[in-house]
Amino acid sequence: MNKILAGYLILGAVISAGLRPGPLAAQEDLQVMKSNGEAKLASSMFYNYLSASAFKYLEARKAEIAAIKTPAQVAERQRIIREKMLGTIGSLPERTPLKPQVTGRLERPEYTIEKVIYQSRPGFYVAADLYIPKTGQRPYPAVLGASGHYMESKAAGEYQNIWISLAKLGFVVLAFDPPGQGERLMYYDRDLGATVLEGTVIEHTLPGVQCLLTGSNVAGYFIWDEMRSIDYLLSRPEVDPKRIAVTGNSGGGTQSAYIAALDDRLAAAAPNCWLTSWRRLWETIGPQDAEQNMLPFIASGLDHPDYIIAFAPKPFQISASIQDFFSITGTRETYAEARRIYEILGAADKLTLFEADKGHGYHPEQREAFYSFVGKYFLGLETPLKEPARNLESERDLLATPTGQAATSFADAQTVGTLNAAYARKIMPPVSLPSTQEAFESLREELISKVRKQIGFESSNIPLNVQNRGFSSRPGMKIELVTFESEPGITLPALICRPETAQGNLPPVLYAADRDKATDINGDIAGLVSQGHTVLVPDVRGKGELQRYLSPEEQREDFIKWFSFDWKIPMMAFQVGRNLVGMRALDFIRSVDLLTSLSPGRTAGIIAIGKGSAGVPLLHAAALDNRISRLIIDRGLVSWKAVVEVKFHCRQLDNIVPGALAAYDLPALAASLSPRPLVLVNTADPMGHLMSRQQVTAEYGQAVHCYKLLGRMENLKIAETHKDISLVGAFPEVLGESIGNAR
Repeated sequence: MNKILAGYLILGAVISAGLRPGPLAAQEDLQVMKSNGEAKLASSMFYNYLSASAFKYLEARKAEIAAIKTPAQVAERQRIIREKMLGTIGSLPERTPLKPQVTGRLERPEYTIEKVIYQSRPGFYVAADLYIPKTGQRPYPAVLGASGHYMESKAAGEYQNIWISLAKLGFVVLAFDPPGQGERLMYYDRDLGATVLEGTVIEHTLPGVQCLLTGSNVAGYFIWDEMRSIDYLLSRPEVDPKRIAVTGNSGGGTQSAYIAALDDRLAAAAPNCWLTSWRRLWETIGPQDAEQNMLPFIASGLDHPDYIIAFAPKPFQISASIQDFFSITGTRETYAEARRIYEILGAADKLTLFEADKGHGYHPEQREAFYSFVGKYFLGLETPLKEPARNLESERDLLATPTGQAATSFADAQTVGTLNAAYARKIMPPVSLPSTQEAFESLREELISKVRKQIGFESSNIPLNVQNRGFSSRPGMKIELVTFESEPGITLPALICRPETAQGNLPPVLYAADRDKATDINGDIAGLVSQGHTVLVPDVRGKGELQRYLSPEEQREDFIKWFSFDWKIPMMAFQVGRNLVGMRALDFIRSVDLLTSLSPGRTAGIIAIGKGSAGVPLLHAAALDNRISRLIIDRGLVSWKAVVEVKFHCRQLDNIVPGALAAYDLPALAASLSPRPLVLVNTADPMGHLMSRQQVTAEYGQAVHCYKLLGRMENLKIAETHKDISLVGAFPEVLGESIGNAR
């Protein structure tokens, strides 16, 4: 998180009603959990469910750390920490030539600033400034300067204060731009002369979502940049390889903690204004942007003290602000736990905690505490070091790239998005086109096994415990308000909509709304009921009445616009090794259980209809449950492959299953449904724009092949409809009784 947080906050009065939990104003009679106490319970239910899981992992980890008593046990813990951290980011690439260039110099009386460029990966250009003292004796101690979330990055005045002061005090400093900041904007627009996005956290998180689909993490790109930056420092004759430290504030504090845990070449580390504890972070501001979420960190048995434990017994300074939005209580708890490990190693004096009674930032007293810290361990000084007088440089004078942006300076410039897309193409399994029905059945069985593992699906066999919560009505429709249990800790509110008078024996319908069960009550739901269908409309976890109340800080319009209506919830799920797709698929299957209990004599199965964001989890539910005999998905996402291949995507975080692209994609799921009737209507690209029938057909070639193979091509419909045409009017043959259960 960063100091520009306040710029992203928006007042509750500005937020539209659609961004808030609970029923729409015109549908208040359809709220199932009506009392204030019940409504509060509903909105906090999913958060409490995830919290219980997170705290269970954290308590288990705490016990493991408490059991460490010897240096040998510390060493084993350090090995585990590094192994698990690397596991959360996928794998690091091979070292390739840095191809460094010095593109300019600024000569100052006491130091020189070299403007340098190097490639941490081929085409992934790092822009940096190297501050070299003119006095003192070579080789100098060095500091790797990790920038926080300022758009100007290494050139921000707050950070220049540190770099220049260190150079005057006799340190080489390499201050580099991380991805998405400074000269490395990934969504830069030539005409605008700026990023098209709303700040650095969006620059980080947009490709971060794409990385999750490949089983990697954007944090890996930040970490590798740091490792290669140390490589560059070690290539310079001015640098003493045994005296290299790292420091950074906020997002730079994140980077400092990461590299300290993973790179043994560092001799000292001092993250500022980031280290706290996951429990306190969870209970206060929650998860931050993508590179600050190594996933699943909590489920891997890790917490913030592990960054420090991995670095022990080398000098480590935690620098914090008492009034920070990162909990100072968590910082103190982390310090206490890590200090015990340092004591076991006989190095308690090498771990220090410095607190400033300030808000978020790298304040003068914190900077001076850092100078004194490295002065003690690298220069042998016992007296505190004060910040010298200094003159800051203009941002333009510190630019290392010819145009001021790597993206416009180099024809082969890569971004996290383009590198991740190339990685995706390497790991995605080839499209399988079975030649016989036996081969198809074998392929389907293999796919379902992968799906269960990937989404972490486990059936729930607890009683449904259906509770009537009242009644409502619409013209020609009787509505029963109910709740039922999905799994322990999750109660779903739902509407059971029936015709006022019986109209035959049409299949019941599971209607999966985009965001709220009441939204389509006067539209497609009314149309289905008028035709004689019984329709169950649940609010699955995180939607409708189960959407968490969002504080003003969480109602950040940019995050809602780009990622999710409640972007922290999927991040929390990922932290504990879960995902919304798998959990919502379970909710839909439990809804099928309820529909089946309402019509025990039926054999023709159930129709399922998914709108928008419900499409991906409902497609998974249909693949896992043959009782869904027909499926219609309206405005669903075309594929995960499309998400990683595009530059921009919008509100796809809920649809993400980490690592899924190495196992399967949505078109393969559609193929597995063959020969059951499947309608893909108004399918959308990752930005939510509708695609043509021809485009979707090309994407779903595997499904087309499988339906043809089984002789039921008429059961696969890929269509476009006008927004004013109802599903009932567009697909009467799919919704009628005549087709039955095709399997």
